[in-house]
Amino acid sequence: MSRHSWTNIPFKAGSPFRQDLPHYNIKMRKNVLIEWGTVIILVILSSSPISAEARVNPAPLQSKAEELVQAVNALRVTHGLPPYTENPVLMGIAQTQGEYCVSIGTISHTGPGGTRPFERALAAGYPVAGDLSLGGFFSENLSAGVGQTAEEAVQIWMGDSAHVNTMLSSTLRDVGAGVGENGNTYYYVLDAGLSTGGTPIAYTPRPGLFPTPTIIPNTPNPDGSIIHIVQPGDTLGSISLAYGVSLSDLLKLNNFTLKTVIYVNQKIIVRSAYTPTPTQPTGTPTLRPTITEWSTPSPTEAGTVIPPTRTPAPLLPIASAKGTLSIIVAVAIVIAGGVTVLGARRKRK
Repeated sequence: MSRHSWTNIPFKAGSPFRQDLPHYNIKMRKNVLIEWGTVIILVILSSSPISAEARVNPAPLQSKAEELVQAVNALRVTHGLPPYTENPVLMGIAQTQGEYCVSIGTISHTGPGGTRPFERALAAGYPVAGDLSLGGFFSENLSAGVGQTAEEAVQIWMGDSAHVNTMLSSTLRDVGAGVGENGNTYYYVLDAGLSTGGTPIAYTPRPGLFPTPTIIPNTPNPDGSIIHIVQPGDTLGSISLAYGVSLSDLLKLNNFTLKTVIYVNQKIIVRSAYTPTPTQPTGTPTLRPTITEWSTPSPTEAGTVIPPTRTPAPLLPIASAKGTLSIIVAVAIVIAGGVTVLGARRKRK
């Protein structure tokens, strides 16, 4: 019989052990999964609340001026027409007109001072071709709307023959676009024209056009800089005229381009701070000493030549003479002694 014996202990009622343990584990897993799933859903809902208004009216994305040009050129290609050439002057006047529409709160082909589109182009240096009494070969489209995009502006223009002619003209060649913004309302301007291909033609504006801007220039700051605060109706062109600075210098100072949109209360640098040039110190000149002229010796008359007197050699001091004499005597005695010794040796031989 084995020294060790095993005893089988059966499960009893009230025992701490569960006979239905596998079933119990599966049920617990289901409960845990349900609880964690509920927690995750609540966290997601609480961290990203989405209102009904946001789902119905999402924030619009503002289109850029280049996107408007691209949309129009894509339309021209589908109609077998060559794309327009983007012109920097037309881009500038279109952007300025877009900002002007923002300032007056509505779209208008009339610009500051009652200017018409072709007149603004001529004033900016674009040589509009054609009969200027009829407006020349130049056309402008305008559109505005809350949350409106460039593509939507093009679709709206397709519903009117005059606007379609601006986009699908077979005569016009150059294009410019501008976008103004006021909150969620966007103002789109499209200018298309044909130039003479040369220098700007002679043009005399109508009386009352391009009036002197009413901007009151700010006084310089202590450091010499001038900062302009943009007011409603201000444009980069009117600011440059008011302060008497070139538009190109104004753009460079602020890192702007002709396509830059300015806003009310925005600070525009008209003149940068003055950096004084260090003054070189003035040195005190060193006076040169006055040269003293050497006197010219007077010639000596020739006379009897007197031989120079010989200067006697200086005598040795007495003490030095005695020492020298003693040395001479000693040397003589040594020599005499040597001679005597040599003589005695010879006699012995």
